[in-house]
Amino acid sequence: METYLNSKLDDLTVNIGDMALKRRVKRIISELDIKPDDFVLDNGCGDGLYLKTIKELGSYNIIGFDLDSGSLRLAQGHTDNSVSIIQGNGCILPFKDSAFDKIYCTEVIEHIPDDCQALREIYRILKPKGTLILTVPNHNYPFLWDPINWVMEAVTGGHIKSGFWAGIWNMHLRLYYPKEISSLIKDAGFKVVSMEPLTHYCVPFNHIVLYGLKKVLDSGMLPDGMKNTADKFSVNENKQSMLIKHGYRVLNLLDKFNDKLADGESSVSIFVKAVKDY
Repeated sequence: METYLNSKLDDLTVNIGDMALKRRVKRIISELDIKPDDFVLDNGCGDGLYLKTIKELGSYNIIGFDLDSGSLRLAQGHTDNSVSIIQGNGCILPFKDSAFDKIYCTEVIEHIPDDCQALREIYRILKPKGTLILTVPNHNYPFLWDPINWVMEAVTGGHIKSGFWAGIWNMHLRLYYPKEISSLIKDAGFKVVSMEPLTHYCVPFNHIVLYGLKKVLDSGMLPDGMKNTADKFSVNENKQSMLIKHGYRVLNLLDKFNDKLADGESSVSIFVKAVKDY
């Protein structure tokens, strides 16, 4: 079953050029281990990539939740009517106590002013023995991922806060060290089951390059072949541009080195699995 799931996830993520995002998608969905009778919440669903991927794997009971109306419109367009899309504030979740078996919240709480309250709300709506999967950006990020901010922080203690050169800090109120996020999750009442770094090896200026490519993709300037290949929601490998397809192969080979990272290794994200332990 695990081999089938991994193979299916490889197919569904074939056009995700951001290797860090691809690894998060595959790692999170694999670890969720969703059962047919589970009720699942995508807390901070964004454009619906995870929702769409999970629905491609089976008819699961899943809800998408986000604050941003534009993102929710995209999520609705990428899913079908079986997925409920709800708008609201992550610090005041509009769900009853113990409503969900599993909740995942990926690259979200760094955007929320009161991250402690956001985690307490997740704890409230999760069933006893329920599972939380969380990822956050690692403050101990790789030099190559964002060299400019890495050097600025090392020399001045500051960083670029927004815009093209903000890199890993763009739109983020904070980054987290592993001990910080572990303490935060425990303070909310959870038991931390596992924690690991995700994505250390990457191409130089990866985050900034991806930001620029997204702008080009959104502008409609790319030829159809390249556009299809650069569309993370597309799962048809046969329509890939050969140039980008070969580029993906190189990136995938590089990403193989991220399969086994040592604890404490610098990484783009921190992956945490926790349970509501009562």
